[in-house]
Amino acid sequence: MKAAIYHGIENVTVEDIPMPEYGPKDVILKTVRAGICGTDIGAFFHGGEEAGIFPENQFGHEMASIVYKVGEEVPSNVKEGMRVFLNPILSKRPDCGLSLFEICDECGAFSQYVQVQDAEIDYNIFPLPENVSFDTAALIEPFSVGMHAANAGSAKPGDKVVIFGAGTIGLSTMCACIGKGVKDIVVVDIDDWRLEKVEKMGAVPFNSAKGDLLTFLQGLYGSLTNAANAPAANIDLYFDTAGVNSIIPGVLGMAKQSARLVIIALYHNNVEINPFQLLASEMNVIGSFAYQNPDIREVISVLEAESTPIDQIVTHHFPLDKINEAFGVAKAGKNVIKILIDHEA
Repeated sequence: MKAAIYHGIENVTVEDIPMPEYGPKDVILKTVRAGICGTDIGAFFHGGEEAGIFPENQFGHEMASIVYKVGEEVPSNVKEGMRVFLNPILSKRPDCGLSLFEICDECGAFSQYVQVQDAEIDYNIFPLPENVSFDTAALIEPFSVGMHAANAGSAKPGDKVVIFGAGTIGLSTMCACIGKGVKDIVVVDIDDWRLEKVEKMGAVPFNSAKGDLLTFLQGLYGSLTNAANAPAANIDLYFDTAGVNSIIPGVLGMAKQSARLVIIALYHNNVEINPFQLLASEMNVIGSFAYQNPDIREVISVLEAESTPIDQIVTHHFPLDKINEAFGVAKAGKNVIKILIDHEA
């Protein structure tokens, strides 16, 4: 089979390698679509060790697949030819000797075939509804990150929501909120092209480089004060998917009583806050990491219901042999959100 092999920074080659083996409890999946994640981009341009992507290995973890081979002890409801999504975190046995990061990020979405150990429906493989395309199914992994965050923040109809960042995770979080019936969503970014995408997808865009967010939110939803009599925004729930140092202090400075802040962004440095602002708003600050199987199942239900515009985040397709070109487009960042590798091309 052909597979993209990571050799180090800006050094990925598409090579012919042996087909994966499989035992009696395993399946082989044929990859149809694969998404390029921010983790993959970071590994390609800066090094992958922190993310569990090491030289001379396969990589990629966002994928939509077809069951190709089934081990003799795999449950009988797993059939060859099934269209499925793989939870990459559970693609290998926990005692396989790899860290969770390695299991996930070296799963092999940029390979034509992938081994899944201890394969089982609703554990690590999930059947796709007939109306969910492979393009859309390749978004289930990042969409599940957004859904996990929406669940962590208890997003519900009637909430007023602000999301910082209009990248894949920000827009996935937006769609998760839409899928839960949230109507009032503001997405904050500084890229006008992405903000146009936000508006087309049904949320309110705001360019934070061109105005004051608190003033904008008070104009939309009215003015409030917190317990310290400081100006506050009438926002119930904030999501930080951008990881900019000014976001968390800014939210604490405008939070109304009992607002919630969910942090999804992977910060690599400390952020200074004023604890009095946290006290004055009695804000709940919640961390949200990756996803769990209930989030995946909820995402698949939302996709089957066709109740969100998540498919609009796909902006580019490349064949596997053009994967280096795809990473170049991702780095340039112009008019790009989600890039898919099309294994059928």
